[in-house]
Amino acid sequence: MIAAQVKVDIGQLTGDQNPERMNPSMMVGGRAVTEYLKRFYREKDAKEPNKLAPNRRTHFWNRRIGGSVNLPKQEGDGVVSVSISSPILPHKIKGGTINAKRVQYLTIPIAPEAYDRPARRFTDLFVVKSKKGNLLLVKPNDKRTSVPRKKFNPKKEAKRKLPKTERPQKNSQKLGLQVKPRSETTTPEGEQDGFTPYYLLRKSVYQKPWPDSIPTEKEVTDVFERAIVDWLGTDPAKRGII
Repeated sequence: MIAAQVKVDIGQLTGDQNPERMNPSMMVGGRAVTEYLKRFYREKDAKEPNKLAPNRRTHFWNRRIGGSVNLPKQEGDGVVSVSISSPILPHKIKGGTINAKRVQYLTIPIAPEAYDRPARRFTDLFVVKSKKGNLLLVKPNDKRTSVPRKKFNPKKEAKRKLPKTERPQKNSQKLGLQVKPRSETTTPEGEQDGFTPYYLLRKSVYQKPWPDSIPTEKEVTDVFERAIVDWLGTDPAKRGII
């Protein structure tokens, strides 16, 4: 969980140094920060659709991050916190390596149909090895060449011979799949060999920090201070009763 931590001279803003009388205005600022964070992730979600499958969206930033922004909490006199409880956000901010733990391999989608879908959903996937040495879970283009689903064993499946196709021998090509970058939405190469790569299998993968995963401290501070000043400005008499 991440909490917004900013330092504000609330006494200077309110004209009152009494912590107990500061608390109402602190909560006003906290609620403004909560609303700002939700709006920030809603707008980020709209601007950054997934490039692999832009027409089939999960709305990650709005639902999983923005939806986990909590209401302000009074932590004590003169202290208010606004937290984001999503366990995924710290990784988005800092980046890092994801390792396969409960499974032998991570399944990284490389086809639009595979985006946000577990590999077990597809019953006819099997493993091939590209000329670059990558293991790929692929799907036959022709149902007649489907491989029955068996207990998944990557080492054995990697050695499995490619299924025969109905095309003339002169049109067959050597196995050498080119894995398209995830940013591209075109059909991955490999269909010419009778199957389409759906997932890249990896023991681990390093992900860079995602740009603008969280607003800057200055942006949060400005929202907090502006909300308090605006609230006090609606009734100058509040300065004497806070």
